[in-house]
Amino acid sequence: MFAIDSHIHIGPSHALGIHVSVERVKKEMENAGVGKAAIMPFPSYAENGDEANRMVLEICRKHDEFLPIFCLNAHLPKPSSEFVAVKWHWVGGVSDLSSNYRTLEREDLPKFVDYVADLSLPLIFEEELDFTKQFVDKFPELTLIIPHLGGLGGAPLDFLRTFREHDNIYFDTSLASPATIMRFVEEVGAERVLFGSDVPFGSIESEIRKIWELELVRGELRLLLKENVEKLFKVR
Repeated sequence: MFAIDSHIHIGPSHALGIHVSVERVKKEMENAGVGKAAIMPFPSYAENGDEANRMVLEICRKHDEFLPIFCLNAHLPKPSSEFVAVKWHWVGGVSDLSSNYRTLEREDLPKFVDYVADLSLPLIFEEELDFTKQFVDKFPELTLIIPHLGGLGGAPLDFLRTFREHDNIYFDTSLASPATIMRFVEEVGAERVLFGSDVPFGSIESEIRKIWELELVRGELRLLLKENVEKLFKVR
């Protein structure tokens, strides 16, 4: 069984002064037994216009093992149907972009949400817990994937308690501890947890090793490592 990595950054990061190459990612994938990977630009690159998302599409058109994720900027541009997901990444004080609670009151936000919902694209939502809860309450029709089991937006167990009963909320495992991953699998089910590495902040090999070493049955492993991503990203 080959795995699918749901969370990889590629290209330049203006904030960090680094560049993640296609060759590096492909080598990590090969070493870890990963057959496909969903890639996205760094937020600090995407915030200045559409060049970053065009870069991701061009890479995916040349390399079949990659799946394109659209990274938003503050203008809420609309992704094309070529993308498999949309990344919302505005975490205050931690990463490239800052939370903006006024976004919830913007007149163009419902139109953007309707557009994403019509395309049936999941929203990878990396935000503070309070903002995430307000967003989910306002737009319950969207499918969200919360990276790091919520670890960048607060305490993972707080995210677990808040969204345990929300069947449209999924979680990726990147950078989380094995014990926390197992807790999520036990409480929300393996069908709502996705494997992700968050390259370059984590390595594919070390992040996938955490999944293999969990006490999971084969069916649960298939869900985490492959089938959940195939379902959400419509991988054929």
